Amino acid sequence: MEGVQATGSGFKVGPTPKLRPEWVEAADDGSVEFRLALSLALQASAFDRKTGMPLDPTRRHWLPLDKEKPWKFATTGTGSQTRLLIGPELVLQGRRGIDDAIGLVERRLIEANQCGQRRLPLQPAVRAAAYPADLAALIAGMTDVDRTLSLGRVLMALDRELWPQQFIEVSRPAQIEWPDDAWLVIRLALLPWPLMSRQGGEIRIGTDPAIFRRLVSGDASTAVELALRRLRAGGIRTAVRIATVSTETARLWAAAIAFPITPMAAAAFLRRLDPNVLSQGDRS
Repeated sequence: MEGVQATGSGFKVGPTPKLRPEWVEAADDGSVEFRLALSLALQASAFDRKTGMPLDPTRRHWLPLDKEKPWKFATTGTGSQTRLLIGPELVLQGRRGIDDAIGLVERRLIEANQCGQRRLPLQPAVRAAAYPADLAALIAGMTDVDRTLSLGRVLMALDRELWPQQFIEVSRPAQIEWPDDAWLVIRLALLPWPLMSRQGGEIRIGTDPAIFRRLVSGDASTAVELALRRLRAGGIRTAVRIATVSTETARLWAAAIAFPITPMAAAAFLRRLDPNVLSQGDRS
């Protein structure tokens, strides 16, 4: 229904009413696609520390929602000339999953740059972060990205206020797998927050949008080179030197950035790449 509304038909009935969190229990089929879709759907720029409510969630990239009244569509014109107000933030087109995922990251990087921020403002909701094993399957080309994004667009209608209040158990991967180390380098260079050392200090790795742009263009080698420079500037040394993958795989690596990870997962990635960095002095 939302796919039809996004084209400008039937939008007068309004967006889909909020879905209760129990829909996750009912729909969870234990698949990689479902877990990734949930992480994509519930992420936001940040979350209120007291209530867990999302600040600037991602649904506005799928549907043209009114900024002041997000339960309504944003429109322009009057009477019979009323139509949806289509802005540049509407990057989830519902056509190819990989293009939608890339478009989401690209848009968030643009908006962050416009605000003078050197970070990727996409953080996971509680109990809805992407698992490393699922990300490994994604960048290995073992998942249906179209189905993942289709599910993600639907799950964006979940009630964000009820989600942190209700404990909904989500399926987990059957085994532990790690994404390619070269992709981990890129992932650590595109975070929404600083990494933390064991001493509680911050390891700041300012995001360089050029890393993502090179990846989208199919140039994984240059993307990794740029990401390594950012990590070295933060005092992080890795054994990764180069990445040689196809253009299609590079774009899949780019799409995988759309699925948020937790600070704990980022720390695990860092330990895998540089086991010594978290035990050394602060690099703030």
